[in-house]
Amino acid sequence: MPLENTRHSNYRLLGLVGQGQFGQVYCALHRKTGQLVALKNLNRNRLPTRRFLRELRFLLSLEHPHIANCHALEQSATGRQLVLDYCEGGTLRSILDQEIQLTLEEILTLMTEILAALEHAHGNGIVHCDIKPENILLSLTPDGWQAKVSDFGIARLSQELKGVAYSGATGSPAYMAPERFYHQYAEASDLYAVGIVLYELLTGDRPFSGSHNQLMVAHLNHPIKLPESLPQDVQYLLQKALEKLMARRFRNALEMKTAIASLQQTLTVSELQQCFPKPVFYASPSVFNPQEVIPLADVCLALQVVQKSSTTAPVLLTANGCDVFGWALTETGELARSPLSQQWSLETPVQQVLDSAGGAIAVTDTHLYRLPQGQPPQPLANLKDAVHVVAGYYYRWIILQATVIPEKFWLVDTLGSVPNPPRSFTVETPRGNLQSLFLDDRHLLVVNVVGSTTYLQMLTRWGKPLAKLQLKIPLHQIAPSQTPYQFLAQGGSYRKDLLIIHLKPLRVIRCRLDIMAAWLGELVIGYVGISTAGQLRIANFQGQIIGQVDDLPPPTAITFHPPYHIWLATNQDKSPRLHCIDIRKLDLDIVF
Repeated sequence: MPLENTRHSNYRLLGLVGQGQFGQVYCALHRKTGQLVALKNLNRNRLPTRRFLRELRFLLSLEHPHIANCHALEQSATGRQLVLDYCEGGTLRSILDQEIQLTLEEILTLMTEILAALEHAHGNGIVHCDIKPENILLSLTPDGWQAKVSDFGIARLSQELKGVAYSGATGSPAYMAPERFYHQYAEASDLYAVGIVLYELLTGDRPFSGSHNQLMVAHLNHPIKLPESLPQDVQYLLQKALEKLMARRFRNALEMKTAIASLQQTLTVSELQQCFPKPVFYASPSVFNPQEVIPLADVCLALQVVQKSSTTAPVLLTANGCDVFGWALTETGELARSPLSQQWSLETPVQQVLDSAGGAIAVTDTHLYRLPQGQPPQPLANLKDAVHVVAGYYYRWIILQATVIPEKFWLVDTLGSVPNPPRSFTVETPRGNLQSLFLDDRHLLVVNVVGSTTYLQMLTRWGKPLAKLQLKIPLHQIAPSQTPYQFLAQGGSYRKDLLIIHLKPLRVIRCRLDIMAAWLGELVIGYVGISTAGQLRIANFQGQIIGQVDDLPPPTAITFHPPYHIWLATNQDKSPRLHCIDIRKLDLDIVF
């Protein structure tokens, strides 16, 4: 039976993140403290009290930075819930499924963290017995991921293992040491499983596959075939971890962890920066051929496609200094035969042009203006002397944010009276790099970066706080997604990660880019990042790079027009131009 939100619970559920043999795992928020946790709901019928108390005993005896620690026990009408550490990066399995390449140094560091957790568990007399990628949780760090070992549901006590064969649940055959098929357990059995995980991270696949019986035969009898492309020292480490006989493996987790640390010292920098596994699919660079080029009178610093109604064709707005131009588009997104349909002139330079329920909006340093078809600009809101930036807009609402006092916001109703007095509110948050956007027409997200930590605060559009989350990674730029309660961000120490962030429940997909994206957007085939140098990368919805173009003209402004188009303004060779890019014509290895 699924767990339900109740007013009597200490936790508010944000969403289901996993389904296991004995129940479900939810992402939840403590109602008073705002702490994010994992609620592991254990079905009474599937997990008897004796086994439940056994797992609880193991968890409460273990406290380590690389173990998903247990904080409390909740009781409800549907069962019992363990309150555990929550890891927003998913599991190691999700990294493998996304085919994300990791450097050898990152892989060895993850193994070191897993071994540190096992060293702690073994020191407390507990053998995990089910080490596999699904049981390795990941938290984000500025440069990668941090591992936490979870699920001690079938763990065994060391004193129970001495000379005793256990006939209960055995774990996952693909990661089981040879002795495990005879229901024998030891600390070395966990180290064999770590070796299988290491092999899979390096090669992209497990050494053996098949049915339970086929796996048993392979683990007992077949030698491990190690790729010759691996450094010799890495091959030796794998070979020792995957010995058939326990006596030939590493004696304990500390010995294997020490061997990895020594290995990291002896490998060269170039060897440590090698990426694994080798990609099955490689997005080869495509050459950009100009598709549709329009000369402009001045440098364009703001672009926006305005969809006036569901029955009329969209209009492209370009802002050049104090002037805004409207270009008629066809229903398929290209320029119409007579593209220039209107021009509006304002008193001060235009910072941004927006689409809203009230029509096209122009933003200057102190005013908002409506741009009605066939009429001069109409003042919509006057912010007096307040310098601001647009924080987000959705349907009829626009949020503006002060640059002098970043925690101050104004809410403007684009369907309100003209002029429309904006409503202001402030957000209580630590001083830092503040950004924001609308999640839907009722909820605002404020993103605040303080050092290497990012605080995610959800509010109503009137400024009432609802929830506050945090990520231990700086987000340098955010952009809306077409999926509810999801947004895109540029993150990481080097600003070369594309992060797809789901808020309900909190999950983060990290896509490794080789560029610093200044613009992020979403089209029908996935997510797009474009740098100021004109480098374009496309990632599919699973976070895999599927397209790249390196020779776009360096943009001055960009707007995305789903499903297929990108409008790009440039000033290459001091010659302002407007480019229409149809991704179907970029010679990508993608079937549309």
